[in-house]
Amino acid sequence: MNISQTRRALDELGIRPDKSMGQNFLVNPVAIRRIVNALGDVSGTVLEIGPGLGALTRGLVRAGHRLSVVELHQAMAERLEVEFPDVNVVSGDFLTTDPEAIPGFPFSAVASNLPYNISSQAVFSLCKPNYDSVEIAVLMFQKELAERLVCLDGGRNYGRLSLLVWPWFSVEKLFDLQPGDFIPRPNVDSSVVVFRRKKQLRFTREEYALFAQVVRAAFSTRRKKVVNCLTRVFGKAESTAMLEAAGIDPNLRAERITPEEFAALAGKVTV
Repeated sequence: MNISQTRRALDELGIRPDKSMGQNFLVNPVAIRRIVNALGDVSGTVLEIGPGLGALTRGLVRAGHRLSVVELHQAMAERLEVEFPDVNVVSGDFLTTDPEAIPGFPFSAVASNLPYNISSQAVFSLCKPNYDSVEIAVLMFQKELAERLVCLDGGRNYGRLSLLVWPWFSVEKLFDLQPGDFIPRPNVDSSVVVFRRKKQLRFTREEYALFAQVVRAAFSTRRKKVVNCLTRVFGKAESTAMLEAAGIDPNLRAERITPEEFAALAGKVTV
């Protein structure tokens, strides 16, 4: 959909985009084609989160994908049902919708111009067992969040977001978008990121739960030494012993500890 078509559709529905809900509608057809092309050949159903007026939906349908969508806004969901009769449309909140209740489950891929206000939560949802079938996801984020997602080499952007995705997906930024690519224009730049399922998994689900607990504790206060951060969760003696067994300097800050070292540290937690 171009700019005039998007404005007309919003007027017909009587909708004023809600910035608090991250409603910024993509109007750049080149970006839509690049997102669709990035999915490649997908054998199963594609899940689209927050399709809005259906700009990306249309591109996915034209590419021949079997498609299910989850749209929070009731009027937009009804419009999608009329315009795309072969698409499974679910009206609801993606974050609270049981994926098994969405037609097409289990899904092979996910695509979305994610509403900014659910970006992190949506990513964490894809790391849960119900989405283990997802081989690829092509998602749009605020550029700042995208840079955090792809960072695994330490520093300011490195943290729990990229680390909690790391065991399941390799993550790559594909391209950036400008505010003028959307209606209304957001106050930030955006980036499209691709998630590809790793073939060799490092953790069982039980091990991942310990890894996530360690990562969250370590980054609870970024400026403190890792031993002090871990102490708040595991106690001083246990934290010191864990770090020593994993060969990690307790005086380091979390942003200087590699993903592999966090994995080793999680393996030293005594359950």
